Amino acid sequence: MAQKERELISERTRAALAAARARGAVLGGDRGWRPPSPPCAQSAAQARREEAERAAHRLALEIERLRTEGIVGQAALARALNVRGVPTPAGRGAWTHTTVARVMGRLGASLAFQEQAMIVG
Repeated sequence: MAQKERELISERTRAALAAARARGAVLGGDRGWRPPSPPCAQSAAQARREEAERAAHRLALEIERLRTEGIVGQAALARALNVRGVPTPAGRGAWTHTTVARVMGRLGASLAFQEQAMIVG
């Protein structure tokens, strides 16, 4: 019985493909779309780094304001940012101590780079 059902399915499939070919449909294979070049992982990573730095700089004033109010721990900063409704750098989810640490790390690395450039320049 199962064998007969497979044969019927095969016949219906062949008939449907023949009808599609008769209508001029292109079946299988390359449809002609190819990107001009493969995606560049290096430029994508650079774009993500730049966006992360911009997000960190947008949040710098808010974090500094909280630190002047006496909130200095990363977990405490995360709680305060959540209470104030400040969106995370990704714009979704809640602040965690890890997110705060990453933002502060980006700010620290960026500021150290700027200070080094000022000393050299």
